[in-house]
This record gives sequence, C-alpha cells and structure tokens, in this order.
Amino acid sequence: MKLFRATVFLLSSSAWAPPTPHAFGFQPSSPRIHHATLPKTTQEPHCAVQLHAVTSEQTASTTTMPDMQAYANGYKTVFNEISCKLCTPVQGELPKDLVGTYYRCGPAMFSAGSLPPPKTSLVKPKQPPVPDGVDPTRMVLHPFEGDGAVLAVTFHANGKATVRFKYVRTNAFTNERKKGKKLYTGMESTRSMDNGIGNDLTLPFFRHHLLPGLNKLRKNTSNTRTVYFGKKLLSLWSGGLPYKLDSLALSTDGRSQLGGAIKREDSALGGKAAIDAARNRILFYGIDEDSGSSQLNLYEFNAKFQPIKENDGVVQVKLPGLAMVHDFAVTENYGIFVQPLVKVNGMQYMLSKEPGKTVALEEHEKLVHVVSRASSNNPGEIQSFQIPFDGFNEANLQLINAYEDRDGIIIFDAIRSDERTSSKGSSNNKWPWATSLENYKTMSTKKSLWRYQVHPRNGFISKDCIANEQIYFGVINSQKSGAMHRYIYAAIGATGEDVAPPQGIVKYDCKSNTQESWFPESYEFCGEPMYASGIGDTSEDAGYILSVLFNGKEEESEVVVLRADNISQGPIARIPLGMAVPHGNHGCFASGEEANWTYEEIERRAKLADKMESRGSMWNEVKSDFSGLGLRFDDMEEYFGDLM
Repeated sequence: MKLFRATVFLLSSSAWAPPTPHAFGFQPSSPRIHHATLPKTTQEPHCAVQLHAVTSEQTASTTTMPDMQAYANGYKTVFNEISCKLCTPVQGELPKDLVGTYYRCGPAMFSAGSLPPPKTSLVKPKQPPVPDGVDPTRMVLHPFEGDGAVLAVTFHANGKATVRFKYVRTNAFTNERKKGKKLYTGMESTRSMDNGIGNDLTLPFFRHHLLPGLNKLRKNTSNTRTVYFGKKLLSLWSGGLPYKLDSLALSTDGRSQLGGAIKREDSALGGKAAIDAARNRILFYGIDEDSGSSQLNLYEFNAKFQPIKENDGVVQVKLPGLAMVHDFAVTENYGIFVQPLVKVNGMQYMLSKEPGKTVALEEHEKLVHVVSRASSNNPGEIQSFQIPFDGFNEANLQLINAYEDRDGIIIFDAIRSDERTSSKGSSNNKWPWATSLENYKTMSTKKSLWRYQVHPRNGFISKDCIANEQIYFGVINSQKSGAMHRYIYAAIGATGEDVAPPQGIVKYDCKSNTQESWFPESYEFCGEPMYASGIGDTSEDAGYILSVLFNGKEEESEVVVLRADNISQGPIARIPLGMAVPHGNHGCFASGEEANWTYEEIERRAKLADKMESRGSMWNEVKSDFSGLGLRFDDMEEYFGDLM
C-alpha cells in the first residue's frame, strides 16, 4: 500500500471555527423559493483547504421554523402494508415522459415484532402488536435499528401510479414477528451512549455490532438502500448480505450472495452500490473487519449482473486497522474509499465488541484509498493519501459522485459531518427522539457540502466547502455516475447553516456556482431527492426530482414530483400514498421499459405473493440467489399459474 502525506496551505493562520449564521443578502420572490450564488472553488493543483466558503449572500433557508412535533410523527411503526394500490395525483399531472419505478428504503418498525405472522404459522406471538411507546421493552433505541421496508411507485404513461409498501422479510424480522417481542439487543449499549457522530441522525457512524458473521448481536435490518440493476432489486445494509426482492410485489426472496460472487454466507457487504454509467456496470464492496487490519473486497458486475471477466470481477486489498467504511464512489478506473482511523480498546474488542465501548475516532487521522478496479490496467493496486486536518475529521462521509479529470486529478463531492456542533451531555435514545429542535440537535451533527481533489502525481489532497447549509442525501443524475457532473440535488434543512431536519429540496449548479431551493410547509418534510430520467432526456437536468414528503400534521405521505431544471417552482404533481411512510434513507429510480409494468401485472404478482405468504410457505425465509437455485415467482406462475 502506497501512503502519501497530504500537503496543504491554510488560508488563514487563525484557528478554524464554524462559520456563524448570517442574515439573508437577497430577497426571493416567495419566502419558500430561494436562489443564491455559490462560492467559486479553485481547480488549481495547489489549492488549499477552503475554510469559509459560504457568505451571507449564499445562505438559503425558509423563514418558518420546522414543526418538530410534526417531524417526530414520522418515526411511527407502520402496522399495515400496501400490496398494490393505483393512485392519482391530487395536485397537478404526472408528466407523460416520466415512466419507470421509484424505490426507497428505510426503517419502518420501531416497536419490534409489530406485524403478526400469517395465520398458518406454527409459531404464534404471545403478545399482540401495541402502539409505539406502550411497551418500552419492544422499542428500538435509534431509528436506524428499525426493521427496513421498501416503498415502490411505478409511474405509468396514463397519468397514474401504482404504489406498494412492504417490509423486507429478513431473518431477524421473521424471528421477532413470530415472537412478538424484541430479540436483538446487541447495539443497545452503544445506542444508549453519548456518541455524537456514532449515533448520528439520520445515518449513524456506528451501524452494526463488531462481532462478525451471522449472530444475534448483528441484526441485519436491510433498511439502508434499494438498488435496481440488471432487472434485479436488492435492499442493502452495512454489515450483512443484501436481500433480494421481487421487483413488482416487493416480496422477499432471501439473502443473496450476488450469484456466488460473495463466497461466504456470513460475509458483510457495505450499504452502498455505485454505478459506472458509461460502461453500464455496478460495483459493490464489503469489508472483513479486524482490529489489526481489514480486507476490502471490491466487486464489479456487467449489465447482466454477472461478474466481469477481468480478474473474475473482484479485487481484494488490505486496509490498516479496523476499517469502518460505510460509503464509496467509483471513477473510470478506481474505487474511492474514505477511512477514518480509530483507536480500538483491545480488552473491549475481545470481551464485548460493542462499537460504543470499543472504538474511538482518531482526531487527526483519516485516509483516502484509491483502489484500482478489476477492469483497470493494475487491478487491486491501492494508493492511500492522508487528508489534511482542518478542525474536524471525515468520519461518516457521504460520497455523492467521483470522477477523473484530464490531468489525472480525482475529484469527489461529499456531505461532511461536524460532530463538534452537536449538543453534548445526553444520549436521547427515547422514542420518538426529536420532538423539539433541541432534542434533534442532541442526535444530529452539522452537515455541509464539500469537494475533495486527490492529486496522485503530487501526492496530496485539497478540499473546499462549497455549501454550508444543513443538507442530507446528496444525489446526481445517475447517467453521470462516475463522470463529471454539473448538478447536485439534496434535502436541506429550514434554518440555513443551523442544524435542522431534512425538509426542502435544493439544487446546486457546480458550473455556474448557483443554487435554488424549494421548501414545503413547516409541518411537511421531504426525504432524499431522487433524479428520474424522462423518456428521451438529452441534458443533465431534463428529467424530474422525486421525493417522499411526510405531512406530520395529518400523518400522511405523498410522492412529490419536481422539474429538475426548475426546483424553485415546487412540485408539478403530488401523489397521496394513503399511508404515513416513516422518514427513510436511500432509494433509486429504474427507468425505461424494463421497469414499466402495468397495474394489472403488478396486481397479479402481488396477489400471488400474498397468497403464498398466507399459506405459511417458508418461501420468504430461504436463501435466494441470482444463480436460479429454487423457483422464483415468475417460475411459479409459469408452471402453476392456473392452480394458484
């Protein structure tokens, strides 16, 4: 492993401090529609760390404070799933060129075992489901510990959409469902501690127990991200295998080893997949963690979801120490990983392996690993660079996209968390966690948008803060994944630079250094924005932005549709879902013919899935794979369709 020490020139000799909030320097035409100019970021190879990138004229927020009681209502267990429902917009019309399926994943069960098993199940829970908060022994201590569920919305060309919402039938979910109580408590000690970024909202740095393999201390909730590629749908979680889902019915086929690419069933995969849009490939990573050193496994698949021929589609490299890496990005030739170095308490690692007791962040040490992909000229080669310290580290960095420029410089944009700004002194592990802004600040760090530039030839890294508003869930047009992008979309807080929950939608133009945003009502909260390509898109922002909007006043959810080239206009269509979807994590949009099923096709598949589960089949508890072992629903229909 090559290690380079970054060289950086500070712009000021004074100590760094977080920028203070400023008043607006512009007057938007509406209090909830905002335009601003972003700071210009240098592209010179010798650029230094940009410490104060956001000025008063560049801050965006709404004049209305968020209704935090309404926000807290978004952490309530879903007791009723949606198998198949045809929905029509209540405001505006769906564009005719918006065709495909939007998937989003997130925690939805905060009181364990709250969905009864089928009536034919041999094991019956002794306790019926109860409302959240009634039985504290069933409540999770952090939203991230909630069982995952997937929302699917298929947009038809006739102006309507078909909605489904289903829990992922993980092994842990099934076990707690049968018992009607919480069985997995391995992370509760960590969630009870004042760990700052370790228990961050919405995505904590401590994501799983450190005991490797399949065990009751490491609960795979499958609640972090949905991925659709090669006609296959997966739900991901950091620390375990993904679960394969039926793309139409959202029924669970079982854990997947990606067609045998992952050799061991007890292996851990990361909660992120990255697309190489130019070659139509998808990459996953997994880390075999150990206190002394860890092994990174980088997997690469072609358009048919088969390992590429080069190097059998996998490279393996060693990383120093206990590598806690939860995100990555890809360029034409490399996988990009950011590793915050940690101190490991050897005694606690042997005795408990609870991350809150075992791990502490090294304040000044963090690395960027540039790993040559299996398809590159030097597969498996790794170059590591130290990131210059500017007052806080890069733990829990959320990478948006990466690319290589003509000079060989690797550029990546990311959302960076500053745990120094979170309130200290209490762990706040009681549901519903965030009934006031003060409560929320005890759990959430300051987050801002940064650009990093890795200079392999010169051996150093530069970084710039390009937007200091509180933002979450940065995305781009997936057709630009792995290549130079111009636009970034993100969820944004309502109080500018201050910590606040995700609420509005913001668009950053990295070329013109401008931004525009839209905010809903104070009691409404948007999640991750997702770019959806329209049929025949020719430009980077010719499509649409989709997001799940939670109305905490009415406790109902909608999918809002915005024009990607005119975010400040607000939604051009709003589709009521007929349920309250809890605050979620990451999703994807599958465009084109392969994800454009009719309502009748989806309904037929959903009825079949429900019927199989109601008959007590073990279908959802077996291991599934891409290799064709065992019958899938389409196989069952082919052979037994008339009998079922």
